[in-house]
Amino acid sequence: LLTDMAGGYSSSKLLLTLDTVKYLASHHTHDEFPFLNVPSNARHRTTFHAILVRLLLSAGGEEKLGLTFDKFMEPIVDTMTQLGALDSSQLRSEAARMPLIGIFRDLRGVAMSLHNRRTFGLLFDILEPRHMPLFSKVGDLWHDQPDVMISLLRFMHEFCHNKANRVNFDQSSPNGILLFRATSDVVCAYGRRALATATPASGDIYKMKYKGMSIALSVINSAMSGNYVCFGVFALYNDPALDNALDISLKMALSIPLDHVIAYPKLSKSVFGFIEIIFRNHIKTTMALDTSIFMQLMNAVHEGLQSSDAQISSMCANSIDHLATFYYENSGKDKPEVHNLNKHLSAQPNLFSSLTATLFNLLLFGAPQNHWAVMRPMLSLMLASESSFTSYKDHLMSTQDSSNQAKLNEAFNKLLADVNRSLESANRDRFTQKLTAFRVSTRSFLTL
Repeated sequence: LLTDMAGGYSSSKLLLTLDTVKYLASHHTHDEFPFLNVPSNARHRTTFHAILVRLLLSAGGEEKLGLTFDKFMEPIVDTMTQLGALDSSQLRSEAARMPLIGIFRDLRGVAMSLHNRRTFGLLFDILEPRHMPLFSKVGDLWHDQPDVMISLLRFMHEFCHNKANRVNFDQSSPNGILLFRATSDVVCAYGRRALATATPASGDIYKMKYKGMSIALSVINSAMSGNYVCFGVFALYNDPALDNALDISLKMALSIPLDHVIAYPKLSKSVFGFIEIIFRNHIKTTMALDTSIFMQLMNAVHEGLQSSDAQISSMCANSIDHLATFYYENSGKDKPEVHNLNKHLSAQPNLFSSLTATLFNLLLFGAPQNHWAVMRPMLSLMLASESSFTSYKDHLMSTQDSSNQAKLNEAFNKLLADVNRSLESANRDRFTQKLTAFRVSTRSFLTL
């Protein structure tokens, strides 16, 4: 009820006039409200702080509540200061467990209610640089305790998520780079220890290991797609933060058996989301991988493409589109990444042909919800490897009787008519429309 009232315009104005709400805002610790310290109430703790910060930062909120944001944050900052002063053995003790979970839950609630550049900057200035090192230290020391790590990683996911373009610093500000570096430190600290820890033989494997890895990958996905970091800076100034984040994240993604990835929807979205991002924004790094690892990625993409979840198949289709587009636009150029890709293709010469066959089979025989997802990479893949398209066309023709072959040949000719050899948006859109018509016309007579 309080959440709904804080979200309404008139009701939130009314809440700001109540003495009870003023008391809540200035006494939001577990000393005043013991329910906050009950482990089963951790989710409510996050919601509680999200509501208070939403009211505090609303129009006239600070004035009506008689409280500034910095003053509101003092209890949380004091706790972080005390925890930051502890040595490693003290920070890993049971006495620190609930305070750590508490501050991460509180901070996540605070971050959830920051919706613009000004309010996000208020929290960022409090945390950076004084308290950020505590987060990576916790990631290293508490890596094997899901209750602590999930709280930390969920806060980091919320904090580095650029919703409503709130993570938007001045042009001369290094804060975007500092935020990514701090995020990288947390994920790498946790990831290194998690990778070195054996997978539990019994119990809930998702809760014990995969859930943390899934959220850690989501953290990196948000940070790398937030558009607040110029990633070229890291290589230019020999800063290892980006390479470390990509390395650890890739190792986490590939350390999980593919059938386990597919079995857990949230995990699969994190893994395939990460793969799509590295093919989209970090193609040079992706091409520099060993051929065995590159093919492991492509095998995962091939499997994910056939998922019944449209979001997963769409991410995999986009990964294929990024790869095929890069190959088409750069083939023949003297670039290290092109040479690396040619090396991968030499080791697996049927890569493009198998992807082409899978995409067309999904289009012609697959579930309806996947059609738009699989259409996007088809043009780039056909331009990257025309022989793969020709081979699939010949194979499909050979499976049909003579009367259907003539119809199918006519459908293919219509599909390719007036399609230019370019990947401009207008040409892509025209080809997508033709693919839709191609599917409708061929499904009326094709036999399996």
